[in-house]
Amino acid sequence: KKMKNKETIDFIQRAKKATFASKTAKPVKTKDNGLEYTYEERPLPYKDKYFGYFTDAGQEVVWYNETPIWSMSYRGGMLSHEDLSSRCFSFLKQCLQRFPEDFPVRGPKNYEEGDFRYENEWEGDINSFSGKEKIFWKGEQIYFRNYLGGIIK
Repeated sequence: KKMKNKETIDFIQRAKKATFASKTAKPVKTKDNGLEYTYEERPLPYKDKYFGYFTDAGQEVVWYNETPIWSMSYRGGMLSHEDLSSRCFSFLKQCLQRFPEDFPVRGPKNYEEGDFRYENEWEGDINSFSGKEKIFWKGEQIYFRNYLGGIIK
């Protein structure tokens, strides 16, 4: 069975809100020193596994039964001001909770709160995309992330 686009988008929205973007979810350490979030609504498991802290790289995958059907790879992190990393990542989670309804991949185009500003640019849609996001603190870029992904056939 193939998933319809709307079903995929709705599931990815729920999975992302329940994992990294959640205020309470904690990743599980894996045998290969990664950190992994999991979320499942049978027959759809979602996993987000990454390596690193200040700068990380990882991949999110959605399966239908045991077949991978969607994925996003990413790399990014702090460019400077590592002392602000916990505040920056907390702000990032707020941004990721505010994703565009039709593109629940990362955050909105723009979001600001206090001294922090988030910018996200992408090309494509949920089926095939690439993008980059930035976080600024008092006007200085302190964070970056590049991402790409889409449907797996």
